[in-house]
Formats: sequence, C-alpha cells, structure tokens
Amino acid sequence: MTWPARIGVGVAILAALAAGHAIDAGVPVDDTDDRPFVHTAGVGDRVQLTYADVTVDAVRTAKTLAASQFQIGTPGRWLVVDVTVVAWRHPLTKPGVSLEDARGRSFGTDSRTGYSWETAPTGVPWRTAIPFEVPQDGLQGATLVFSRSALDDRRDDVARIDLGIGPGDVTRLWRTEDTIEIRQPEIGSS
Repeated sequence: MTWPARIGVGVAILAALAAGHAIDAGVPVDDTDDRPFVHTAGVGDRVQLTYADVTVDAVRTAKTLAASQFQIGTPGRWLVVDVTVVAWRHPLTKPGVSLEDARGRSFGTDSRTGYSWETAPTGVPWRTAIPFEVPQDGLQGATLVFSRSALDDRRDDVARIDLGIGPGDVTRLWRTEDTIEIRQPEIGSS
C-alpha cells in the first residue's frame, strides 16, 4: 500500500471514530427507553406474550391455606389467583409473578404457603394456584403482574391482569373463612 493510500485509510478511520463519538454524545445511553411492553387484560382473557400465553382463570380468597402437611393462617386474607400458562419456544423457568393493589403496593408470593413455581413445559397448558397474603385495603383493584423473569423485564412483554375486584366485592371476599389447598402445578387440558 502506498503512503497516500495509508494516509487516506488513517483519515477515514479518524472520521469514523469522530462520527461515532458525535453519535454517542448526541444520543446518551441514559435516554434509552427500556420500559416493558405491557399487555392488559381481565379475568378469563388470554394474554399473548412473546414467551407464553397467560390466562387468569379464577380469583378466590381464604383465611387459611392447606399446604402439604400443615395449614397457614393470616391476619389478612389469602388472595389465590388460578392461572393457566402455555410456554412457547422454551420452558418457562422463573417468571416474575406479583400482585399490585390500587395504591401501587406490590405483594409477592410466600414460600411458607407451599407454593413454588415448577418449570412450565412448552406447548401445553400449565395450571397453578398462586397465593398472595393481602390486607383488606389491598383487595380492591388488585392486578396480577406476570413477566418472563423476576429479575429483569426491560424491553420485554409483561402481562397486567385486572382481577376484577371492585368496591362491592371486597366485603364478600374479606368475610371468607374458607381453607384452600395449594397444590403443585399440573398439566391441564387445552
């Protein structure tokens, strides 16, 4: 390569580096939008996500949960959300599952209840009952939030499913003295 060609290549490289620096300075990484893609639904609606379909089949309350060989009570109520998940492409290992109330408070699952997520196989309905311990003022407007990962939902599909609990339902749901048995997830029919 001749020396004028070498100088030309050097100038081109410096110009490319300068252009890259200008782009980095003009579009700061801090301004990148990494919000999740939220899909809203209600009880009975199938939410189609890129990694799974999620449906809330029913919502129940209990004063006590029966799990394995023991029972666990609560000063609040157990809000049990019956969910069907059909994983696509890959088994669904550790999804993010939480309950959010109308005030924005978030409630997680509790290992004391016997609930644990088992890996959902691909292509078949996977049915599970997810218990959340909630106070009375946490029932109205409760929403199930479901994501692929409990650790990171940036730029990924997230389901927000309104459990349909209005002001008129709170008293009825709170008065329950029922006991609900929490079973391991199971494969269901389509």
